[in-house]
Amino acid sequence: MRSYNILIVGVGGQGLLTLGSIIGVACTIRGLDVAVAEVHGMSQRGGSVVVYVRIGEEPSPIMPVGSADHMLALELIEAARYIHYVKKMGHVTVNDFLWPPPLSIYPSRDQLFGEMKTRDIKLHVVNANDMSTKITGSPISANIAILGYALGVDESLRELLGLDVIDKSLEEHFRGHVLELNKSLLRMAFKEGLKRGE
Repeated sequence: MRSYNILIVGVGGQGLLTLGSIIGVACTIRGLDVAVAEVHGMSQRGGSVVVYVRIGEEPSPIMPVGSADHMLALELIEAARYIHYVKKMGHVTVNDFLWPPPLSIYPSRDQLFGEMKTRDIKLHVVNANDMSTKITGSPISANIAILGYALGVDESLRELLGLDVIDKSLEEHFRGHVLELNKSLLRMAFKEGLKRGE
């Protein structure tokens, strides 16, 4: 199979490492070669976090600039910061959420979207926090919503990792009521993504 690179970006506390692990385990279940690498900024809640997921036989777990097939972004500033990693006509699924860094000047939401829209990419904007809150009662599972939505809009990603495989991976990460809520959220977000991807 050809390689497929997923870049996950956001800030500490948004479940990025869990999301990387869910995708990694799903790849293992499918029998795909996968490497997952994490890069942490400030080691605190709100600090920049990047997770590289490389599917296929790759020499390095860290992906070069311009090689990401799909960026999953949980926060707008981090999406704009790492947008140059996305290849031409690559997918960017971004949570419509801004977590401003403390004590600093930061661009507005409109400026951030303006920067991303100058790129030759397929941009998908979703309010993953609201989706998560609707199903679970809090935004804590926005990472699952982003993944479900991305599967809906990106046929190549969907062919690699279907809902059934993600379900099995979720079963490795969660139990009981939390597992069932996350499965429901995954499907709701997936259906929304399919609508937008048509």
